[in-house]
Amino acid sequence: MTTSLALPAQPALPALPSIPTDLTSVLRTLRMLRRRLSTVVLFATVSFSSWTLDYVLALTLNSVTGSVLLAVVGARLVSCTVSFLLNRRLFRAAPETFMRSAFGYAAVQGTTTTTSYLAIAVLTWAGMPLWLAKILVDSSLFGLNYLLQSRLVYRSGSTAPHVGIRAAAA
Repeated sequence: MTTSLALPAQPALPALPSIPTDLTSVLRTLRMLRRRLSTVVLFATVSFSSWTLDYVLALTLNSVTGSVLLAVVGARLVSCTVSFLLNRRLFRAAPETFMRSAFGYAAVQGTTTTTSYLAIAVLTWAGMPLWLAKILVDSSLFGLNYLLQSRLVYRSGSTAPHVGIRAAAA
């Protein structure tokens, strides 16, 4: 009885991608990461500020009206307006892009507001308090909101692939 100790013809794991070793490639990659990271941090800061406004307004409007729908939609209208104007200002958007960005932003926020309201309505119907449902739902929608805005609202005019909000194209 003979046992073969030959290695398989193909490796079990795919080869790792090559890591750039020349200094120029490494520095270019680091610069790109620094730009993208600062964009994400700035976006997150504006989003958290507008979310805080949205949260306080939603709880206040709900206590005044007793309606989750009016609270979610009313608070979102105010906080989205503030967020849109802050993002345009901070990312130095060109004035001629205002209408295109506004319509794109309205479409994105209409989608996220509808999703947010439906999820909050289900959770509050199931017995969860509004303050907790709003935190859970809106924080889970943050990533989707970022991706939609970076692709539909603050996109670059070029056809080059990109991730994140472009400062010059808002």
